[in-house]
Amino acid sequence: MLNSNNQNYVCIFPGLMNYHLIKDVGLLPYTMGKYFSYNAHVLTYNNDDYEYLQEDLNGEYLRLIFLEKKHSTETRDVISYLIKNSRNIDVLQSFNLHNTLGLFSYFLIYKILNRKGKAYVKLDADDLMASLLIKNKGIFGFMQKFMINYLIDCISVESCRLYDKLIETNTISADKLICVPNGISIEYKAINEKKNNILAVGQVGTIAKATDILLEAFSKIDKLDDWKLILIGSIEESFKGYIDKYFKSYPHLKDKIIFEGYLSDRDEIYKYYSESKIFCFPSRSESFGIALIEAAYFGNYILSTDVGGASDLLDKIDCGELIEKDNSDLLAERLQELILNWDKYKKDPDKLMARVDRSYNWTKLCKKIYDKLNFEE
Repeated sequence: MLNSNNQNYVCIFPGLMNYHLIKDVGLLPYTMGKYFSYNAHVLTYNNDDYEYLQEDLNGEYLRLIFLEKKHSTETRDVISYLIKNSRNIDVLQSFNLHNTLGLFSYFLIYKILNRKGKAYVKLDADDLMASLLIKNKGIFGFMQKFMINYLIDCISVESCRLYDKLIETNTISADKLICVPNGISIEYKAINEKKNNILAVGQVGTIAKATDILLEAFSKIDKLDDWKLILIGSIEESFKGYIDKYFKSYPHLKDKIIFEGYLSDRDEIYKYYSESKIFCFPSRSESFGIALIEAAYFGNYILSTDVGGASDLLDKIDCGELIEKDNSDLLAERLQELILNWDKYKKDPDKLMARVDRSYNWTKLCKKIYDKLNFEE
């Protein structure tokens, strides 16, 4: 229920699952509620148990509003809620502009019913999505431009590269667009004794994550010594056959590659980050790549393709390098160099943790959004 005594912040995300709560979907409104005095909510269907709301997040600062399934579509259910409640919403937030017709309806209704209300969109865009936004024409292109120019007060994009691209093409004006990367909110501060581990975190086997490139590269490393590759994340069903064939081709790597699967316990994942030395991120596309920030926070050397916020991160921490997409030979070469000459590349993990925290703390990032919504005209 919305509170008329405080400013109400509502994030529209009907598909919310428990794991979303520890990503930007949950942490952004949670931070706005905890540190900026908003009565923060996520508007969603009741899709999950939402254990993280009790375990990792304080329910005092973030509450869920469950949509009623009154109509045949999600869009109509959200519209029904907004017609009744827009006057009590001070900030209405959405993620990306993919659902053009739905978002156009939401923001138009919101602004008609609450002219003083602020609309905020976290663009959550990769290069492809940004290009589509720039080139979009026809009725959907018109709707997106109308929303950007007349209905939305603030838009944030996650990387400096995409910020520059959207400004240079006059897609979004500089008075509305801000660059705000995804952040971290980690209580686990321990840096465990580093092991000779190469870590990858993310869904295993999707086209975007390019797990095949990582495994190909690992098979081409001549001198592994006691180094191991650890992959954390659920395995795509279609990729399990690839793994079986891979180990038939490289049986000597069975003890060197560990598939840990999906881990729901964040502290367990942080332990792996903390113990690893190298974090490998060969993705073909990403809107941001929060795993990169988490890996850097725990003192890992970053090997990443130029996706999402990778370039911005490496500029800030000076501990890692960009690699070419879909080039397993080059990735194998760089991994071999790091394995053979680790002392040359390693950095003080405590200093890296402090550096990442300064740049990617959710409180500092949300301050930029708060200021844009409240103090800039």
